[in-house]
Amino acid sequence: MKFFPERSQFINNLILTLIGFLVTMGLILRFSDSVLLKSLMMLLIFILILISGYYFVLLKTLYYEINEDNVVIGSAFRFLNHIIPLKDIRFFTERITLLNHSGLAGMLSKRFSVGKGYMKGLGKVEMYITSSRKTIYFGTDYKNYAISPENMAAFSQALLKKGIPEKFPQRSLLESDILESDEKLKQYFVLNTLMILIYIGVPLVLFYQSALPEYMSTHQLDASTLSYMPVKVFLDRTVLVGISAFFLNLLVFFGGKVYERIDRIYYYRVMLIPLVIVSFLLLNLANVLIPVFV
Repeated sequence: MKFFPERSQFINNLILTLIGFLVTMGLILRFSDSVLLKSLMMLLIFILILISGYYFVLLKTLYYEINEDNVVIGSAFRFLNHIIPLKDIRFFTERITLLNHSGLAGMLSKRFSVGKGYMKGLGKVEMYITSSRKTIYFGTDYKNYAISPENMAAFSQALLKKGIPEKFPQRSLLESDILESDEKLKQYFVLNTLMILIYIGVPLVLFYQSALPEYMSTHQLDASTLSYMPVKVFLDRTVLVGISAFFLNLLVFFGGKVYERIDRIYYYRVMLIPLVIVSFLLLNLANVLIPVFV
């Protein structure tokens, strides 16, 4: 028996927000004279289109199914389907509640969350909730799930017929979950810091070994607009950008502690923001340095 998720206006709002971001970044790309900023906007636009495309297809094809042996949370991305054996499911419960600790989407809508989240009294939850006005939580000994079928009553009845009890086991938030998340936040911070040190350190080492030319190209993206600057100016700019990236890394690290109030378990994911930016800086640096030695 196949069920489809409750439709939500929030999805349309997300699409409008996405269009707004793309238009803004497109304007920056069109009118900015900075090659670095243009390249960053191109990278962000690509990432945004890729991620939003994934979620758009996921939400448009999302379904829940109860068959003879399993509960399936599926979509067009079959390799990401959750197949949960009915014999492993220990409980289910219907809940109509606001999503207060389930990440950015939950913070903006309080009723929409897709991905890893947290439910007070239950712990970590794989959430596929398009509207928390119709939400069913169920779980095994190892993992919890949350879905929002349009026909919630029929889904609950199907679970009851399979012998799954309707209850809500109260599980306290494990200290190990908090410690794990805090440790990952620190690990991302250290990783970003090491990448920034590489970004600053490599050209400095090359300079003091007299391995750099007197003039450095500002970029290698378009030979028709290739320009050069004195190597010391290049180094000063690299150090300044690196220091700025570190302060961003530091700001996001402490911001992660504040974001913990919104995303109780997975708040460390905010560190992906400086990770993407620093990765781009390293790629841009490699783009400038590699032609020097080729």
